[in-house]
Amino acid sequence: MVKYTFKKALPVWEKGKENEMNYNLVFRAVVDKADDVKIALSASSMYQMFVGGTLVAEGPARAGHGWYRVDEIDISKYVTKDKNVVCIYVDGYNVENYYLIKQPSFLCAEIISDGKVVAATGSEGFVAKYHSDRVRNVVRYSFQRTFVEAYNIDEHFRDFETKPDASFVPVELALQDEKKFIERGVALARYDECDASEVISRGCAVFSDTCDNPFRMGYAVPSADTSAFADAKVHVFDEIRKGTYTCTSTQTEKADRVEMGANEYVIYKMPTEKSGFIRFGITAEEDAEIIVHFDEVLKDGDVTPERLLTHQRGAIWFLKKGTYSIITNEPYTVNYLKFINKSEGMVTVRNLGITEFAADIEYKPLNSGNENLDLIHKAAIETYKQNAIDVFTDCPSRERAGWLCDSFFTARVERLLTGKSDLERNFLENFLIAEDVGHIDSRMFPMCFPADHINENFIPNWAMWYVLELEEYLERSGDRELVDMAKDKILTLCEYFEEYENSDGLLENLEKWVFVDWSKANDYVDGVNYPSNMLYARMLEIVTNLYGDKKYAQKAAKIKAEICKQSYAEGFFRDHSVRDENGSLVLKLEDVTESCQYYAFFTKTATAESHPELWKTLVGEFGPGRMEKGLHTDVAPSNAFMGLYIRLDLLSAMGDRETVLSNIEGFFIHMAKATGTLWEDKDGAASCNHGFASHVLVWMDKFLK
Repeated sequence: MVKYTFKKALPVWEKGKENEMNYNLVFRAVVDKADDVKIALSASSMYQMFVGGTLVAEGPARAGHGWYRVDEIDISKYVTKDKNVVCIYVDGYNVENYYLIKQPSFLCAEIISDGKVVAATGSEGFVAKYHSDRVRNVVRYSFQRTFVEAYNIDEHFRDFETKPDASFVPVELALQDEKKFIERGVALARYDECDASEVISRGCAVFSDTCDNPFRMGYAVPSADTSAFADAKVHVFDEIRKGTYTCTSTQTEKADRVEMGANEYVIYKMPTEKSGFIRFGITAEEDAEIIVHFDEVLKDGDVTPERLLTHQRGAIWFLKKGTYSIITNEPYTVNYLKFINKSEGMVTVRNLGITEFAADIEYKPLNSGNENLDLIHKAAIETYKQNAIDVFTDCPSRERAGWLCDSFFTARVERLLTGKSDLERNFLENFLIAEDVGHIDSRMFPMCFPADHINENFIPNWAMWYVLELEEYLERSGDRELVDMAKDKILTLCEYFEEYENSDGLLENLEKWVFVDWSKANDYVDGVNYPSNMLYARMLEIVTNLYGDKKYAQKAAKIKAEICKQSYAEGFFRDHSVRDENGSLVLKLEDVTESCQYYAFFTKTATAESHPELWKTLVGEFGPGRMEKGLHTDVAPSNAFMGLYIRLDLLSAMGDRETVLSNIEGFFIHMAKATGTLWEDKDGAASCNHGFASHVLVWMDKFLK
């Protein structure tokens, strides 16, 4: 952790508004042309910066509670005029979520021109106005993220961003509490442009004044009284559901210039799924309401709210007659986009697409000789780029959250593609530096972070995965400092788990969300869950490896022996045992999953030498299409996360090139063809772009160099 000190800047916000929900300001400074111009800035909750009307950066990189990372950006190439407007939109969300933690709003920024500070918040050079174009009182995008975007726009809406002499009403800025700053620690993102490839259909809509089928999220907002507006004025999915849509054409059209008549819509297709800021030019012949609604896949040929009922995949603009250049403030994930003209006049849309928000990774074709593997490789690169900006994220769409366990796999990809572990260090460090996470047992690692867990939920297994990842991080980086920094917290974690050990030394009835795999394995986690205990034993072995106390390895050996004694029956490891009415532990013979077998070998509870027949069965008779072939149908199949990934990792470790590559092709080619990214689930019911899935690159690198 490297602390950062600004030369002159101090944190500021509109007086008395730093704790307001979804309260957004626009800061700016006008700077002269110079050879060397840099800006250093940090903010809460987030910023989006334009120079001369061009998007330059979004940030900052996230940190644990009480700390703020500082972005340093060279903006010299954008400062080309005599007077140049540096404009910073700062969103003060102040809501609990998994994406941008709830902390008081502020901006701290300074511009250094040819070595001299020419503008600094809390000093001189910066002014700010309230972001009045943006509708504040709106619904949540999802409980994992913040708010939907809705705007009231007229011809002056970007004047403050582009015109040095723009008129505005300034807000009174006040100094905020002192902040603790640290360096960004990771590379800046890339902002490549990607236009929609084509329009694939169009149709007409008939709108009513009410919504017969109002949308309510699949997950409740954890605390509606503090985390959402009870009287929200804009509800994107309700507005979409006020329309009845009739497709009139499936003839493909060019996407660069698209005309839409009154109450007409079109559906755009991106070349491949992309994450970033939706942007387009538009001319409205009359005042118009524009709704964009996007998704990763189509349902019955349409973009509909019915898929993935957990977030509001849309934004709304209320436009005065005129011509505009639009870009969203938040990044979204788009493969298909439904553009709805809810107005009585014609609109013309130009160059709709995505300004990407992704890691700075160059794609290099695999050229393996197998077109399917080449396509999967490209999809894995896309998946990594969109989930590896400032922390390892699970998905760039629904959550943008930094989940443990996912990170174990994605961190390996970072090392492969960059030769570094900078992002992994940031990710692991965030858990350690946070001053007060709140809401969960202080001895437990949050399941995702930085995040607010006001529902008091956590995944005890994910804390174990933190330890597994820490061992690999040390091997990759040699960074003993971070490992030692984690020691006290990890030993305290061990003490936490001891409270759940039964007389056999096994964990029993762990609290909260015990997670094994997105499959039937998650139905068998009560009582003594053997995959969790396998992982626990592996964690304890690693604690000895990291910190030298042999008692943890000795305990791990006893746990493994007890698991094999209790769980292995009739050729497979069974998932759990539960207490009967007499209090005796009874093995549930009928509850057996594919993922449990993989956990056994992954944690070295079993080996190919100790259980040769089981290993032979897993290699030869399990894999893609196993259930369709009628093989071991009493063993519940694994899902992609994470049983199938553990399977492939085991096969890779054994050097089984042919099986690994055939499994990769069998498991992933339908994903790569459908979205150009790799998915959370096998069937695409959830996120179709999940960071851990990029791990196929590691196996491909081993066997296809």
